[in-house]
Amino acid sequence: MSFFSGAHKKSLESIRFTNNIKDYDLISDIGGVDDISFLYLAKFIPSGEVVALKYTDLTISPDYEFVDELIRSVHNTKMCRHPNVLPYFHTFVENERLWSVTYPIKAGTCRGILKDHFNTGFSESVVAAILKEVLKAIQYMHQNKMIHNDIRANNILIDHHGKVRITGLRQMVHLSRNGEYVQSVFSLVGDNIEWAAPEVITQKANFDEQADVYSLGITALELAYNKTPFDDWPPLKVLLCKLEYDCPAVASEKVLSKNFYRFVQACLVKDPNGRPTVQNLLEFPFIKQAKGIGYIESHVVRRMADSQASPMSESAEMLDVATNVKTIEKVGENMNDSFNGLNPPPTQAPVSANGNSPRLDAQYSHEIGTAR
Repeated sequence: MSFFSGAHKKSLESIRFTNNIKDYDLISDIGGVDDISFLYLAKFIPSGEVVALKYTDLTISPDYEFVDELIRSVHNTKMCRHPNVLPYFHTFVENERLWSVTYPIKAGTCRGILKDHFNTGFSESVVAAILKEVLKAIQYMHQNKMIHNDIRANNILIDHHGKVRITGLRQMVHLSRNGEYVQSVFSLVGDNIEWAAPEVITQKANFDEQADVYSLGITALELAYNKTPFDDWPPLKVLLCKLEYDCPAVASEKVLSKNFYRFVQACLVKDPNGRPTVQNLLEFPFIKQAKGIGYIESHVVRRMADSQASPMSESAEMLDVATNVKTIEKVGENMNDSFNGLNPPPTQAPVSANGNSPRLDAQYSHEIGTAR
């Protein structure tokens, strides 16, 4: 019997989570997500349920727009109700740290899984299975006039059953203005220039849902090769390449099928009007042949379990993680106590122009909201 076997004693949606971080026992670190946050496996003490806590240090940037961006991310996530979108059941601020309670995504992000277990990338069948699930989420978003705007391996998560969920909605864009739908939008490029579509980078005109299709093409290559075509390129070189040339090939000896390359080439058409829609992509042979999440579990999650005895092992000992093994110290009042025994994300805040590290205004030190 594994630590995760069987159904939750209660539906996580029905639990009233608290704002007190001392009510959560941190069990293990899962890894980084969306470049600024970190996931921890935890037990909610009042109910005994295992959850994941998404942690973001609010002092990591001196720009207050960063805090506003995180709040938008919470609200954007609450707007998306789809099985392939990672939900937040509860979000609160504690000592300038943002915590979001979500499903226990034990395997972590595809970026972390590739880095630690699949150095040459996933097999083509695994890539197809993952992308099929991602496409379902993006199709839902496009149908509801939303553009994800940040699709990449670091924003795709896999749980212990092989279930795929997307996150990273900080840069999500709504195709609505003043209560009316519009055909295109304008948004600045964030830290995702490798995955951003050319029309997003040029900033000469608005863009639409087809920007996500381009990002899916880059992500397909990233999942298959464990790197993008622009791996280790400086941002300026990436920008100039996307503006002037077609997407380069990935430098690798790995050979994939014609169906895979046809899928990628269709996504990476420079003219957004020449790209297929997400609905069209679901009909491509590469995606039509995709297996279910059971295949992801057997070919990704179990391989991870085979490569390490802990924490992914499905052996009986895992049942004792939260009880018989020495539990990680409860979260204390300072950062060192909070992450005793675990790997915290970077906590050193950048210094502002006046040499001071920013502090949060009182208006942010409250509960952000609970998804119901």
